[in-house]
Amino acid sequence: MTDLLLDLVAQYGLTILAGTIFLAALGVPVPGTVLLVLSGAFAASGDMEPVAVVLTGFLAAVAGDVCGYAIGYKGGAWLKHRLGATPLGGQISKAEGFMARWGGVGVFLSRWLVAPIGPTLNYVAGIGRFGWSRFVLWDVLGEMIWIALYVGIGMVFSASALALVDMIASASWVILGALGMWFMGKRLIKLAKRAGKAEA
Repeated sequence: MTDLLLDLVAQYGLTILAGTIFLAALGVPVPGTVLLVLSGAFAASGDMEPVAVVLTGFLAAVAGDVCGYAIGYKGGAWLKHRLGATPLGGQISKAEGFMARWGGVGVFLSRWLVAPIGPTLNYVAGIGRFGWSRFVLWDVLGEMIWIALYVGIGMVFSASALALVDMIASASWVILGALGMWFMGKRLIKLAKRAGKAEA
């Protein structure tokens, strides 16, 4: 997979970067973060222009996020009902809980800290009619950090970029898993309290 990405980036550069980041923001299972790190490594070696990499990645990410929000906004309850019957149903529930708790800050954090939940959160924000201007503001701030962070990592550690790619992918899922366990723990505590009151 990484060898294929290297070949594609070497041949098509910014076009592949833009398309991959846009699709990743929509929830398509493509390696957006991986490609940012690799593009940063290419930028460090002089094979790609650093400013062009950052701008392309940023604009593609924001465009994908806004499209996801718009789809959720237009699709509304119908979309939620349809996705709820698929394996994405659990992901939607997590995203709704995250959004309910954190609001705009949740949008911001889901761009770079808990990135695996980000695409689903775009749809959830639209379905829940979260304010458009607030969504875009928090989205832009979060994507700036995501792009700068991973392109920067690729540039600084360009000699070992491939090893970093594997480590970054694993870390993102560990954070998401810990967050899911935290939400489940809170729900279990609430259920236990309710059961205790019912018995009393």
